[in-house]
Amino acid sequence: MFSPSTAARRAVDGVRATAEAVRAVAPHRFRVAMRAMLSMTLPLAIGAAIGHPDWGALASMGGFAGFYVPDAPYRYRARLVAGLGAGLTVGVLLGGLASSQGWLAPLVAGAVAVVASLACQAAEVPLPREYLIVLATLAATGIPVDPPHALRNAGLTAAGAAIGWLVTMSPVLGRARAPERRAVRAALDAVAALLARTGRPDAGTARHGAVTAVRRARRVVMQGSLAVDHRFTRVVLALEALLEAALHVEVGASVALDPGWAAAVRTLGPAVGHAPVPDGPLPTGRLSDTGAITGETLLGDAVVKVREALAGPDITDPGDEPAGLPAWPGLLPQLRAAVHRHSVILPAAVRLGIAVAAGAGLGRVLGLDHSYWVGLTAAAVLLASNSAVTMRRSVHRVAGTVAGVALAYALLGWHPPVAVIVAGVAVFQFASEMVITATYGLAVVGITVLALVLFHIGTPGADVGAAIGARIADTVLGTVLALLLRAVLWPRATAARLPQVQARTLRSVGRVLHATWAGAGNARRVADERRRLQSDLVTLRAVHTDALADDRSASPDTDLRWPVTVAVEELAFLALSLPRYRPAPDPDLARTFRHSLEELSAAVDGDAPALAVVAPQLAGYPRTSAALTALATAVAHAASAHQRESTSTR
Repeated sequence: MFSPSTAARRAVDGVRATAEAVRAVAPHRFRVAMRAMLSMTLPLAIGAAIGHPDWGALASMGGFAGFYVPDAPYRYRARLVAGLGAGLTVGVLLGGLASSQGWLAPLVAGAVAVVASLACQAAEVPLPREYLIVLATLAATGIPVDPPHALRNAGLTAAGAAIGWLVTMSPVLGRARAPERRAVRAALDAVAALLARTGRPDAGTARHGAVTAVRRARRVVMQGSLAVDHRFTRVVLALEALLEAALHVEVGASVALDPGWAAAVRTLGPAVGHAPVPDGPLPTGRLSDTGAITGETLLGDAVVKVREALAGPDITDPGDEPAGLPAWPGLLPQLRAAVHRHSVILPAAVRLGIAVAAGAGLGRVLGLDHSYWVGLTAAAVLLASNSAVTMRRSVHRVAGTVAGVALAYALLGWHPPVAVIVAGVAVFQFASEMVITATYGLAVVGITVLALVLFHIGTPGADVGAAIGARIADTVLGTVLALLLRAVLWPRATAARLPQVQARTLRSVGRVLHATWAGAGNARRVADERRRLQSDLVTLRAVHTDALADDRSASPDTDLRWPVTVAVEELAFLALSLPRYRPAPDPDLARTFRHSLEELSAAVDGDAPALAVVAPQLAGYPRTSAALTALATAVAHAASAHQRESTSTR
C-alpha cells in the first residue's frame, strides 16, 4: 500500500538519482555551459552598457546560435552555426514583418517552424534543434513593429549571432582538433567496453554502443574534412578494423574474454592526445578458430594497426585499407535523403508547424497578452521523439515553469538594476545548460526565468507581474495542445516507418555479404557498405525504440515486430564481424542466400507475402545460416499474428 513514508523515500531516491545524473555529466557540460552563457550574456551586457538593454535582449536571441553543436569539429561548426544564425535572423525578420498583420503572424511562425524543423532534422542537428529558431520567430511576432523596426531587430539578431559564432569558435585557437580527439577516444572506450563484456549477457548492449561510437567518430572526422593522410583519418580507418575484429570475437565467444584485451584497447585512449603510444605485449591465448587465422591474431593485428595509426601516418602501411573517408554531404543531399515516402521527418515537422500556428492562434482567440507562449510550449514538448517522452516532457515543463515563475518573481519583484539582471541571466543560463541533459525539469526552471527576464528587458514598459502570472496558464495550455496534437496527428508515423527501416537494414546486410564475398581488390566497397549498414543499425534501434514507446493502441503490431528487429540485428552484426579473408561460400549458394534475404526484405516491407523461406546452409557459415532461419521464422510469425489481430478487430 502506498504511504507517506513510501512517497518520501521515492522522493529522496529521485533527488539522489538526479544529483548523480548531474554529477556524471558535469565535467563535459561545464565548457558547453560556459559557451552558452557567454553567447547569450555578452550581447545583453553590451546592450545594457550602451544604454539600450532592449537592443541587447534582441541581440541575445541571435546569440542562441552559439548553443549549437558544441562537440562538432570547428570547420563544420563554423558553417552550421553561421547557417543557424542566419535562420534566427530570418525568423526574427519574418516574425517582425508579420507582427502587425493580425492572423498572418501565427501562420508565418508555423511556416518557419516547418522549414526549420525539416532542415535541422535532415542535417541531424542535435537538440535544441529548431526550437530556438521557433522561439525567436514567435517572440518577434509578439512585439508589433513597423517594417523599418523589423529590419533593425533582424540586424540586432544578426549581430548577436555573430557574437555567438565567435564564442563557440574561440577554442579553435588553442585546441583545433579537440572535437575529433574526444570522439576518437570515446570510440576506443566503447570498443574496450565491448571486449570487456564479450561472453557475458550484456554483450548485446555493448555491441550497439561500440557500433554507434565508431560511427560517430567517423562522422566527426568526416565533418572536419581531414586529409586522407591525417592522423585522425587513419586512426578512424584502423578503428573500423578494430571494431570488425572485436565483433568477430564477440559473436563467436562462449566465455568471457581475457580482460587484458579490453585494457590494451583502453590504454590507447590517452595516446589520442599527446601521451606516448603504448607498445606493451598483447594477451596470449587462443580465442577462436577461423580457418588458418585465429581470433587472437585478428584482434591483435587490429590493435597493432591502431597503435601504428596513432604513432603517425608515416608509419602506417595503407595495405588494403580504403583511401580516406567519404566527404560529408551538404544540406541538399541530406534533405533529399531525409524527405521520402517513408520518412518520419516530414510528419514530425508538419506536426510541429501546426502546433506552433495553432498555439499562437489559440492564444489570440483567447485574448492572451502573450499568445505566442502557447505555441512555444507546444513546440518544446513536441521535440520529443515518442509519446512516452512527450508525456514526460509535459510534466517537466509544467512543474519547471511553476518553479521558474517563483524564481523570476523573486529576481524581478524588487526592480533590481540592469547589471543585477544581466548577472542573473548569466547564472540561470549556465545552470540550465549544466543540467539539461540530465534532467529537463530542472533546466526548464532556468529557461522560464530567462524567458521572463528577457521579456522584462526587451519590453521595459510592460507589466512584468502580469507576464509572470500568465506564463503558467500559457504553459499549461500549450502542453495540453501538444499532447492533443501528438495523439491526433500521425500517431502511427514511427510505427509505420519501422517495416521499411527493417527491410532497408536487411538489404544493407545483403550488400555487405556480397561485397565481402566478392574477393580481393574490393576493400573500398566493403568499407562503404559496412558504414551504411552501421548507420542503418543505429536508425533501426532508434525507430523501434520510439515505436515501442508510442501508444500501443495506435500501433498494435509493434510488439510483434520486435523479434524481427532482433533477428535483423543479429544478421547485421554477423555481417559486420565477417573477416574479409574468410573463404567465400559456393557462388550458387551465395546467390540463393542473397535471394532469400531479398525475399524476406520484400515480405517485411509489405511488398510481398511472408512465405516460408528455406534458408540455405552455407558451408563454413553456420551462425549466419541459423540467423537467416531465425529471421524467416520471426517474419512468418509476425505476419501470422498481425493477420489474426486484423481478423479479430473486424
